[in-house]
Amino acid sequence: MHLTTRALVLALVAVVTFIAAQWSNDPDIATLWRAVLMLLAAGLAFEAWAQSKIAISLRFMLPAALHLGRETDIGFAVTHDSRRTQRLRLLPVVPEAMRCDAVEEHDLRLAPDARNPADPAPRSGSLRVHPVRLGVHLWPQIPARLLGSLGLAWWDRPLESGATVRIVPDLLRRSGARRTASAQGARPRPPQEVAREIHRWHDWQPGDPLSRIDWKVTARSGVLTTRELRDDQHLEMLLVIDAGCDSAAGDGALDALGTRVNLAARLAESALARGDRVGLLAFSDRVLRAAPPMGGVAALPRIRAQLAELVSDPQPGDAGVAARAALRALHRPAGVVLWFGDPASQALRAVAARHSVVVVLPREPVVEALVDASPETPHRFWTALAAERFLIAARERADSLRRIGVVVVSETPARLEAAVWAAVSRGSRANRRVR
Repeated sequence: MHLTTRALVLALVAVVTFIAAQWSNDPDIATLWRAVLMLLAAGLAFEAWAQSKIAISLRFMLPAALHLGRETDIGFAVTHDSRRTQRLRLLPVVPEAMRCDAVEEHDLRLAPDARNPADPAPRSGSLRVHPVRLGVHLWPQIPARLLGSLGLAWWDRPLESGATVRIVPDLLRRSGARRTASAQGARPRPPQEVAREIHRWHDWQPGDPLSRIDWKVTARSGVLTTRELRDDQHLEMLLVIDAGCDSAAGDGALDALGTRVNLAARLAESALARGDRVGLLAFSDRVLRAAPPMGGVAALPRIRAQLAELVSDPQPGDAGVAARAALRALHRPAGVVLWFGDPASQALRAVAARHSVVVVLPREPVVEALVDASPETPHRFWTALAAERFLIAARERADSLRRIGVVVVSETPARLEAAVWAAVSRGSRANRRVR
């Protein structure tokens, strides 16, 4: 309970009246302060009884799932069963798996609920959230205060919404430019012929489908000619994610694991749409999640479900364990291994000899800024020295990986996805030529 200005004024009147009664012989003044206090106590008791009879409900307007790292506006509706307008103050706190930069108290005036029970409740407010951790999370209790009917006090009325929020990896952003680029050319390839190539031509025979007739060849030869198709040899791609204890660190909006999961999910979606086969391998000191490379409609939901369950393991990552598991997972040579982590070059030597390996090492803008820290930075010399040593060690590890034929992509988080996709595209074209 928090007293309002009105109640504090009444209490002040009672105090002043009590002091005056001590200096006066008037019996009316001597009992006046008791009447004021009794009036205040009776008003508070009435408010406590009245507000306890009011049922207040809170409902969040949540989508089926929130995407990791993508800001989302979430609305909420507050309703009550009273016949008069109520005034409510609430602080919309969010689960620990989400970040809300502008958390402020909402002062709501709630009119009587005269709508049809079947109609949705009107929105009372909204908040912008930034999901930062995968999984299913329960919405915490919302602290709220209800103003009493006499305006004497704000009464604590914490609200339980019972809402659960599900955070999943981000999706591929399908912009208009991406759609236009995919359909360039004289005639876009028919969707039914995706992932197929021409094997040979032969004279048309009864029973051959008319859609397979090659009319250009028929026009040149004067004989109905059918093209015979076969499955194209698409790439096998394995997403290897280091989910060890180091993946819980991060200096941006997401930790390292969140950045890796989001990038892996988007690359998997794009590769599967292209007809490639995609698998997953997550590890710490052991294999945590494993899915062999596969294509088709069921591949993407399976990979996304595995990624959504990933959490940072307390044990450090062992790249040797993951490398041996990757060799077992990729049955055909000349595959593509996307490695999200910072492995040692010795661990990837055997994998790089058989497959195209791309190691994703995001740059650390915060660490780079410490090298040229301002003079006001505490312990500037030692901070800059530690940051420089860290960056030198990272460059040395990247150079050792390049010497064994590994492609190392090191970019800022904003440009990382485009850089990785360019490296994968170059490697995939080379592997297709090898095949």
